[in-house]
Amino acid sequence: MKNILLASVVLVFAFSSCKKDRTCTCTATPISQTQDGVPQTVSPPTTTVTKLTKVKKGAADCRSSEQTMTYTVSYFGTQFSVVEVIKNECKLD
Repeated sequence: MKNILLASVVLVFAFSSCKKDRTCTCTATPISQTQDGVPQTVSPPTTTVTKLTKVKKGAADCRSSEQTMTYTVSYFGTQFSVVEVIKNECKLD
């Protein structure tokens, strides 16, 4: 009987999820910015903190990425093509 009880307790702990509050900290660092092919000064890195409530470590959506954005900006009737490359480094705490 003790063995069955012990095995049951072990199984409960083995299959229970470890859900807890976690924090995802992401730093967005602009790598480059060009305006009509001319390099521009990039802005300083920004950091965002997202609190995730009661999630498993594997289920937490906290991923690093790199993105390239292309858009058109208009200044006083003149249009410029802007290309920005931003690297997002994220860490799950």
